[in-house]
Amino acid sequence: MPMSPNRGSTAGGTQVTFTGTNLAGTSAVMFGSKPATSITQISPTEVTAVSPAGTGVVEVTLTTPAGVSDPIPFYYFDPPVLCSVTPASGPLAGGATVTLTGSALSTSTSVRFGTHTATPTVINDRQISVTTPAGDAAGTVTVSVTTAGGTSNSLSYTYVGAPTVTALTPTFGTPSGGTSFTLTGTNLTGAGVTFNGAPATGVTVNAAGTSLSGTTPAGTGTATVQVTTPGGSATVPGGFTYTLQRAYVTNTGSNNVLVINTATSTVTGTPITVGANPRGVAVTPDATRVYVTNNGSATVSVIDTATNTVTTTIPVSTTPHGVAITPDGTRAYVAHNGLSTVSVINTATNSVLTTVTVGTNPYGISVTPNGTRVYVTSQGTNSVSVIDTASNTVVGSSIAVGSSPRGVTFTPDGTRAYVTNSGSGTVSVINTATNTLTTTITVGTTPRRSAITPDGTRAYVTNSGSGTVSVINTATNTVTGTPLTVGTTPYGVALTPDGVRAYVANQGSNSVSVIDTAANTVTSTLTVGTGPFAVATA
Repeated sequence: MPMSPNRGSTAGGTQVTFTGTNLAGTSAVMFGSKPATSITQISPTEVTAVSPAGTGVVEVTLTTPAGVSDPIPFYYFDPPVLCSVTPASGPLAGGATVTLTGSALSTSTSVRFGTHTATPTVINDRQISVTTPAGDAAGTVTVSVTTAGGTSNSLSYTYVGAPTVTALTPTFGTPSGGTSFTLTGTNLTGAGVTFNGAPATGVTVNAAGTSLSGTTPAGTGTATVQVTTPGGSATVPGGFTYTLQRAYVTNTGSNNVLVINTATSTVTGTPITVGANPRGVAVTPDATRVYVTNNGSATVSVIDTATNTVTTTIPVSTTPHGVAITPDGTRAYVAHNGLSTVSVINTATNSVLTTVTVGTNPYGISVTPNGTRVYVTSQGTNSVSVIDTASNTVVGSSIAVGSSPRGVTFTPDGTRAYVTNSGSGTVSVINTATNTLTTTITVGTTPRRSAITPDGTRAYVTNSGSGTVSVINTATNTVTGTPLTVGTTPYGVALTPDGVRAYVANQGSNSVSVIDTAANTVTSTLTVGTGPFAVATA
């Protein structure tokens, strides 16, 4: 005769159903020596009874007018007890692994989270594991477990909405860490923050869970910032960039490189001696090295930014001038102004890989943001050559620009190149998709170099002949406002990675002008070495 269920709580109270024949008139249901607490005749073939309290295994029999049935075993189990839920909160979407501890859990069949159930994995009599089902809404629900011994007491579990992040301030900091930051969003309670997997320290969250603050760990380059809460994870848009907060200035007359602390706009340390007549300067994307072209000694000096010392000197062809480094940091391209060539340096070995022939008297050089092409200005041919970085060969025809082109730089999206034409007082704008000239902008006298803000909205152009800096609105490609007066013979220009300041090397006055880009005003002037030429920031 079937009986279901065949187990129940030691406290009794389990309703058991019997099915079979000749059950009409059932007068007694015995669980061992104890009678059922109630009997209900459903039909001649079905009877239900409620188990009394008991322990262990007992024999169950039914008494009817036809006699006493064969015995059926019934198993008593202690009722389950819950002591803890770990963790006590998790994502509203479910999917979190939760451990329940207590007693009498070995026969667990289901765990209830509010109105939803999940199937547990039994670890032992005192512990089970379960994957949470999705919740109906953020908030606290009751958790209970059902076993052969019945249903447990209830504990609490809190469903938490997934975090969102709207802003991180600042987005730049030093590689050594220690930068205080603030992050805003929603559902941030209980958050931890990592920068490329390294945890931030001192993280505190406001009561509303809409803002948190902390201190960055050490790191390099651009870091992925992730916020993790009991409700899930979110990645901060744009991440965080580790910068040296330094500007490196080449001084052609004193054969050295000066270092400026861009956080304070002050000269720091001792000038770094390099080769003769240093010209171009570029910082690797991870900010660990600086490459300096020494025009008078046909070498490239490599500076270790951790110690600000020259670690390697690379022999190259004569008259090295402009230098640019690929976004992945694997190669440096050096333009040789007295020749018609560009040297390609392997930065892993600091040796010349190959030489590329370009236009006459190459001067300025820059790599596209995606690293696929190098643009080189050629003074002798009033043109720009384009090098394919995959093959290190010139592709297509040279692009005609203004007279005596000097510098070239790109918008952050790489769609446009801006070329300063020293001989014609203009800036040529090139469409990099078609490599065609789209417009020409009149600026000051003898423009030398330009730098474009990280948001791509403005270009700063040094006008060597007029001692000014022109600001170009890149949306309209027009000069905006009055040119900024700086030192004598301004040449190189570079922006801080956050775009808040521009540093201008004034070759004729042995100084560097510091421009506040928000107000477009010169805020200070720093005395540097003799004949400052180029500037690179990190």
